[in-house]
Amino acid sequence: MASSDCFVSVIAPLHNDADLVESFVQDVIGVLKREYANYELVLIDDGSRDGTVDQVARLLTTMECIRLIRLSRHFGYETAISAGLDTAIGDFVVVMNPDTDPPEAIPRMVEQCRQGPGIVFGIRQHRLGEPLYLRAGARLFYWYFNRVLKVNLPKDSTDFRVFSRQSVNAITRIKDRFRYLRTFSTYVGYGNESFTYTPIRRRSQPRVKGFGESVGLAVNMIVANSVQPLRMVSLLGLLLSFLSVVHIVYVVLVYLFDKHVIAGWVTQSLHNSVMFLFVFLILAVLCEYVGRLLTEVRRRPGYFVLEERNSSVLLADEERKNVVLESTQE
Repeated sequence: MASSDCFVSVIAPLHNDADLVESFVQDVIGVLKREYANYELVLIDDGSRDGTVDQVARLLTTMECIRLIRLSRHFGYETAISAGLDTAIGDFVVVMNPDTDPPEAIPRMVEQCRQGPGIVFGIRQHRLGEPLYLRAGARLFYWYFNRVLKVNLPKDSTDFRVFSRQSVNAITRIKDRFRYLRTFSTYVGYGNESFTYTPIRRRSQPRVKGFGESVGLAVNMIVANSVQPLRMVSLLGLLLSFLSVVHIVYVVLVYLFDKHVIAGWVTQSLHNSVMFLFVFLILAVLCEYVGRLLTEVRRRPGYFVLEERNSSVLLADEERKNVVLESTQE
């Protein structure tokens, strides 16, 4: 029996996904049509250069309640999700990765979200298919993020999430240029609950981030969510300054009381090398933060839309005429 008392929007970012978009759309629409009288599937094309757009255009002529939003170029996964959140009209909004997230889990996650928490986030049961360095790096990253930075980021959490209308409205008000849905979910509050699921594979060889991309993502998330690295290098600079003072006192005492001073070339060279090492380290951290500040103060739009297309039928339940801005607790 289809549920007619809520509107469910599903957001899926696409980038060169022509090989799986048809099966993904069919599976999602099948679940939504079975469970809900009011629904939409919002596909965000993030600058695909293969046949993704053509595949979706063909599906628009045969299936209902699908919208395609094409961005003007490749802006990135998180920005594509933001574009979907800006346009979704549902009482509950589901964000999912077409490659690995199971559509069959949507009804259970939406129902859990309806029971009270404003946000339900997915926890994957395994990281199969990822290289060893990525799994080890992820373990280290989660430890540092949660234990050292004190930012709540559950281990193995993903972007497979369900948001209430109130939490969507809150997240879309955040205008940071560096956007990370997982940290935004914690920041806005409204209650967060986990949902454990088993990832699926729509490709025989799943896409994984490269080493450089993973390190870059980790650095961006750390810099964007905490000033703790700045505090660490600040304290380190004070410590090294104190050691420099101690070394100066030592040199003065040797000069005053030792009549046969031997040139300490090794000691001096080592001292200079260590000091320059930490000076450059401090400069590197400062550069990261200055770069982020420059990006933020520019106030450029996060993305640009090239075009929008949609199915001929956008509202499955023709009797429903209103779309509320905020979901209410029953």
